[in-house]
Amino acid sequence: MTNVVFFKRKEKKLLEEINKDPQNAENFLRLGKLYFLKGEYDKAVDIYQRGLKIAPREISLLFNYAVTREAQKEIDSAKELYLEILSIDPNDKSTQERLDKITDF
Repeated sequence: MTNVVFFKRKEKKLLEEINKDPQNAENFLRLGKLYFLKGEYDKAVDIYQRGLKIAPREISLLFNYAVTREAQKEIDSAKELYLEILSIDPNDKSTQERLDKITDF
């Protein structure tokens, strides 16, 4: 099975899951990651934003959204998202490390 077929199949399944249960933030996270892996950052951003509407304090969604914004060279947006995560969990080491890497002093 080629990657294209695999990604299409996974995308279709996840879209069906989202339609079936639009309150399940995990499906938005999984679909966003799929789009990120495909390099479709705009689609990933859209999906993460949709997921955050139902789960605004979900750290996994926020973190992956921030990483995607970094990949898009939207550093200020990524910083804001990392800071938001740290306001929820000040001890999140992965987030602190990412923030430190993109912050100039």
